[in-house]
Amino acid sequence: MKLHDYLQTYFSNPDVLAESFAERPFTLRLDLQKELYQIQHNSDELNMAYFEKVYQKSLTLFEDLFQEDDRLYLVVRVRKDRHSPPAKSTEIFERYLKNNKNRYTLEFEKKNVSDEEVIIQYARLLPNRQVIYYTKLLKAICNQDFPELYPRFKSRQTYYPEIFFVHADQDIILHIFDDRGCFILTNNEPRFEFLKEQYTPDLSESFPNQLEE
Repeated sequence: MKLHDYLQTYFSNPDVLAESFAERPFTLRLDLQKELYQIQHNSDELNMAYFEKVYQKSLTLFEDLFQEDDRLYLVVRVRKDRHSPPAKSTEIFERYLKNNKNRYTLEFEKKNVSDEEVIIQYARLLPNRQVIYYTKLLKAICNQDFPELYPRFKSRQTYYPEIFFVHADQDIILHIFDDRGCFILTNNEPRFEFLKEQYTPDLSESFPNQLEE
């Protein structure tokens, strides 16, 4: 099933990835690290202990939600200046998928945001997480605001790409937006309550609605 049809069928909205998850029901926001900070105390140096914990939390979360044999959509959304020269936008699939990068059908969708900007969305349905260099990809997502760190996206656009992992069978969407945290979206209350209980210690205090009983 194509991603557009999947989202229409199971989330009643093919454009759900374009919306603010914070405004949708059955959404959790988690912090990837609550105790440490990006910068060392009384210093301009990066706090690598913070980043190591962020990397580990994102990896644990991903492996919790996507088991070894689960199918998933890998979705990349790129916001571009409509008047800029054409730029390569599929490098994430080329850099972070194993084996034959052309083996999986690439879905493409383009939407005009304004007279100045356009969003291009790519998606591939993958047989399991093992075909992704996902440890490296998760680190790149977390490192995107820190030029000193590697791996990191080679963005040629004004904005970094947005990455979504969509569980094709459990109807869970994971969006790690950067080192600060992530959103988890599902489509029904029982699964939402299960995930909420599982990740209670990581619930973000800046997203208070999920903390209410």
